[in-house]
Amino acid sequence: MNLKSGRIEGFEGYSQFKSVKEFNTHVEIWLAVKKQDFSKGELVGLKRLVRFSAKVPGVCNAKIGTLLKAINEDYQGNGISRSTFKRMIIKAKDL
Repeated sequence: MNLKSGRIEGFEGYSQFKSVKEFNTHVEIWLAVKKQDFSKGELVGLKRLVRFSAKVPGVCNAKIGTLLKAINEDYQGNGISRSTFKRMIIKAKDL
């Protein structure tokens, strides 16, 4: 598979979901069980990551900086740190 970082369409083979609706349902169910394991800031990062994973359900190839910039804009400069985002990724993978 020839992947180029700027083209999300090339990552469709990595999706485990048939539709965005199915992906969102799985995320809601998973969060209902695992939400208490994340801090408030980590949940902010996780929810933004989920929003960026909608074009190809469950797949995001955006840079961490892009995600943090979007969070920062939503919270008028009071976003989360890069280390909080990375901690959330590690925690989500482990869970």
